[in-house]
Amino acid sequence: MKIISGKTIFAFLIFFLLTSFVVNNFLSNNNFEKKDNEIKKSSKKQKKVVGIEIRQQNSNGDQFLIVADTLEEIESTEKKVILENSLTTINQKGILTKISAGKAVITNGYNDFTFSQKVKITKKTRKFTLKTQTLSGTFQKGNYYTNDSVMILSGNTIIRGKGLKIKKNGEYIRIKGKASVKMLLTKGDAY
Repeated sequence: MKIISGKTIFAFLIFFLLTSFVVNNFLSNNNFEKKDNEIKKSSKKQKKVVGIEIRQQNSNGDQFLIVADTLEEIESTEKKVILENSLTTINQKGILTKISAGKAVITNGYNDFTFSQKVKITKKTRKFTLKTQTLSGTFQKGNYYTNDSVMILSGNTIIRGKGLKIKKNGEYIRIKGKASVKMLLTKGDAY
């Protein structure tokens, strides 16, 4: 039996979160064309939707549910999408992954992302949780990083560090600064 490593799970979670944003943007443009929610600022066209819930299914059968307080789409050269207080749930053949962030910004033609304000990625069946304040990266290259404190709970192990760098969707993971590893006797000791 092959056990999946924590870095592979983390890279997989980020990959599906970004995929869900890209798919939802291309397939759900009609939902965002309400004139009463349109706000114009300078030369940029900006659309803001309050109380958003997006359900999507990709060709592999994976289901996505994105719930956010607000979604703001700024049509400029960067094509920026901003989600506030977002919770993304990914259902892959019964395995649930939850990604929450106070603010999620997708830019550069939906290739770059920045999650901020208490980022948390949880995959209960794999007993994996990642917590940090910010997480930034690029979708195409699969490189992610944060300079903030990181706490990773995987099984009965906690890893804490002062930053995180991931390359190639988890092939390379580095905890910056002095990392500490703690083995737990019970899950109640984790937080």
